[in-house]
Amino acid sequence: MKAPDDGADEATPLPDADDSVRELSDRPLAFYNALLTEHFVLESARGITVSESSSRASLYLMTLSSSLVAFGFLASTQFAVGFLAVIIPVIVILGVFTYERLVQTSLEDVAALASIQRIRRYYGTLLPGAARYFPIPPGSAPNELLEIGQKGYRRGVFFTISSAIAIVNSIVAGVGVALLTYTVAHSLAIAILGGLSAAVILAVLHGIYQEARYARQRRLLAEQTA
Repeated sequence: MKAPDDGADEATPLPDADDSVRELSDRPLAFYNALLTEHFVLESARGITVSESSSRASLYLMTLSSSLVAFGFLASTQFAVGFLAVIIPVIVILGVFTYERLVQTSLEDVAALASIQRIRRYYGTLLPGAARYFPIPPGSAPNELLEIGQKGYRRGVFFTISSAIAIVNSIVAGVGVALLTYTVAHSLAIAILGGLSAAVILAVLHGIYQEARYARQRRLLAEQTA
């Protein structure tokens, strides 16, 4: 009886991943499958950004509303001023963090959708006349899939959920400035003027910051498509 070969029990070494890719018999089909997978991943990423944005905005607004309810119970007590001195800075700081993350998730959504648009352009070249089934608004914002008759990308930036949180948080900060001014100056007119000025300045600064981030994003997208 012949003894078994010792080398037969050894596992056959697997080919390198790069070599396997180069030896694919149907590389166009493999590319198309990879493109479909990438499209699905990008859509999932967009869904995650929307979900996170909603959760963070809800957390901030819930904290603000709960604080207002708590202040309502303390308004007629001696602890009201101390409560406001503690809770307003906390809400403002939470609002700043929330706003920054909302801007980031919005930019992530724009980047993902820009990649989806590139894939959709490829779909439109598969057959003659296929482009009409994958419309891309000419000259529109990169985060628009379909034409809705609205132009002006710069104006649309200020109607995002991050801008809404920025306005609310600026008003809260303005209230804090007004209370601090009244405590120091003991003048209601000066306090109101100071609070309004602080709220307007903060809202404008938030808008300028957000527009600068979106402008940088547009430049990055333009470089990728160049």
